[in-house]
Amino acid sequence: MTRHLLALLFVGAIWPAAVSTAAPSANPAAGLYARGLAGDQQAVLDCIAELEKVLAVQPNDQVARVYLGSAYTLRSRDLGLGKAKLDALRKGIALMDEAAAAVPADARVQLTRAVTNEALPLFLGRRKIARAQLEELLAMVEKDPAKLKPADQQLLYLNAGEAARRAGDKARAAELWRRGAAIRADAKLTQEITAALAQP
Repeated sequence: MTRHLLALLFVGAIWPAAVSTAAPSANPAAGLYARGLAGDQQAVLDCIAELEKVLAVQPNDQVARVYLGSAYTLRSRDLGLGKAKLDALRKGIALMDEAAAAVPADARVQLTRAVTNEALPLFLGRRKIARAQLEELLAMVEKDPAKLKPADQQLLYLNAGEAARRAGDKARAAELWRRGAAIRADAKLTQEITAALAQP
């Protein structure tokens, strides 16, 4: 996973805030997901178990589903080459796609899927999907900024800019990063966007 996905945690966009009236830190999946992103393999397994518990009770919770899918891609990262690695990756992608298809107007679900897809290895072919989804999200949020919190908007601009840069469109990347830098909702994201703009 890239630093851009990790930033999702810093801005408080992890799913427990949406499925619980308690503070996000009160739900163990939030901390487990963060630790999993940082490389803790047991935390990934525990996070998957917690998210599956949520879905057993709330099967239509697409925020939990998209994060479960993302967690399975982390599980795939941790496994050695072989069928288990591929199965975890396929399951993760399928869960994210199901969640995104179920709630196409939920910008946070779409953003989580897009950022995870952008972080996956190039040979999987998910970056093209991610870029298209990020562009759709940009159009959605520019029409209705309330779809995402300001810090989540910064995350969107950061990742959309990175996707444009990877596709060879440096002018579009710079434009998106400038828009994200103007929001200044989260200091860490502002720093990352400023660093991206400073790239040659």
